[in-house]
Amino acid sequence: MKKERGICILCGEEKSGTPAGRDIVISLARKIRSALKMKEKHTIACGECLAECGKKRQRFEKMIWNYRIYAALFFLLLLGGAFAMGNFTLWLVLPGLLGAAFISLLPAFHYFPKFSF
Repeated sequence: MKKERGICILCGEEKSGTPAGRDIVISLARKIRSALKMKEKHTIACGECLAECGKKRQRFEKMIWNYRIYAALFFLLLLGGAFAMGNFTLWLVLPGLLGAAFISLLPAFHYFPKFSF
């Protein structure tokens, strides 16, 4: 992978290293920086921090899957509980979906970019 000059995501120093993968979050951040006419500094992982970045990304991806399971359980328990109590209506589907969507979005606060090794 081509090395770029930028700010290391872990140690915060300006170095040369592996750039972050171009996903929607990184692309959006770069577009915002360019729209605000800010100096372009890429997010990179220096050689010393690259292994730790891989571990943090794995934790983030695991968190995404766990929260998807939590969201599905929330939805099923909400609708199943209402059905078991005899109070099931179709209007419960909307709050269930909104709650599940909110739970699914919680890992976004722990976002960590992907780096190619």
